[in-house]
Amino acid sequence: MNILLILEGSEEKTLYDIFENKGFSNKFVVRAENVEGSGNIAPYFQSEISNEYYDCIICVYDVDNRINEKKSPYNKVRSALKEVLLSDDRVDAVSVCTNPNVAQFFLLGADKLSKVSLNSTSKTANTTLLNKYWPEIGNKKSYTAAAWQLDIIKNSFLYGPYSIETLLVNAEELDLDYKQKNPASNLLPLFKALIDGDIDYFTKAIAAKEMEELIYVDITRKE
Repeated sequence: MNILLILEGSEEKTLYDIFENKGFSNKFVVRAENVEGSGNIAPYFQSEISNEYYDCIICVYDVDNRINEKKSPYNKVRSALKEVLLSDDRVDAVSVCTNPNVAQFFLLGADKLSKVSLNSTSKTANTTLLNKYWPEIGNKKSYTAAAWQLDIIKNSFLYGPYSIETLLVNAEELDLDYKQKNPASNLLPLFKALIDGDIDYFTKAIAAKEMEELIYVDITRKE
């Protein structure tokens, strides 16, 4: 199965690299594309959805605890995806999100949720907590998700002292309902499916892609 993951930014790509190092099932060929901003997610999705090479396309982005703000980046992504897929259910099927943001997963690789729960969307506000587990970050400069900071985090999983196995266990504590809870995320099931070779996980996203293709055909026929 050929899978495309459309990643909001460098933090998402760093987390992907950490999980990829664990090793994905040979049932999948995965391409992870960092589109460098939430505003690029839907356009990239639209440009690739008719690509017959991909069996499944999934978008990975943050909620930032702004689900009730109509013009928040999260809601703008959803609205733009809905213009392509035409229903909220199909947008849900291709959306993997974290509330407030994916830095929560980095921290869960270091400690239990009760000790590293993020409530703020501000990188500056979260710097103190990140500094506790990565002293090089926030020692002189706040966390900004700069490349060198993300390299420090990634290397701490690839070479120690933290482990992907601990991350997998601690992330189970996150609620899946990112629309109602904070912190919460449905990101862990995606990575577990890639690791375990769970093809059934991707059924809903595949159905959304197929439905878009049917819509496209119907419109073409009417013309």
